[in-house]
Amino acid sequence: MFFDHQIVLLEKDSKTKEEAFRLLADELIKTHCVNDQFYQNIVQREETFPTGLKINGIGVAIPHTDSKFVLRSQVAFMSLASPLSFIEMGSQEKKIDVSLLFMLALKEPHEQLGMLQNLISMFQTPGVLEALSSVTTKEAYLSIIEKNGLQ
Repeated sequence: MFFDHQIVLLEKDSKTKEEAFRLLADELIKTHCVNDQFYQNIVQREETFPTGLKINGIGVAIPHTDSKFVLRSQVAFMSLASPLSFIEMGSQEKKIDVSLLFMLALKEPHEQLGMLQNLISMFQTPGVLEALSSVTTKEAYLSIIEKNGLQ
């Protein structure tokens, strides 16, 4: 359900996190999962509530925004060719390099906490972030997601 549109962008060369957000948001718009206001609200929320995490030395971001901008729940994934600077979650200034993005578009507000917990649990599983960092195909990504019970 959360991964059925298979929005997977690999080794993207974004110059800014906003550019990365735009690429993922555009895919979510194309698949009718979010409305046109989703992108600007993702950017706005990231400024106020940063989503960068450093787990086992690998930087991950989980950008998301209010459910009112979502038409259908979906999780979009992007790996970056070169890391981008994000502010660490729970901080307002500590910068971390992020190379993996999981953009959440969740229609029901209650889905957000469960999905965040499931993703963080998956990130903490030994070898998963390393595997996600090196995927070169959509199928390889989906296989990791499925093996970790997220599909």
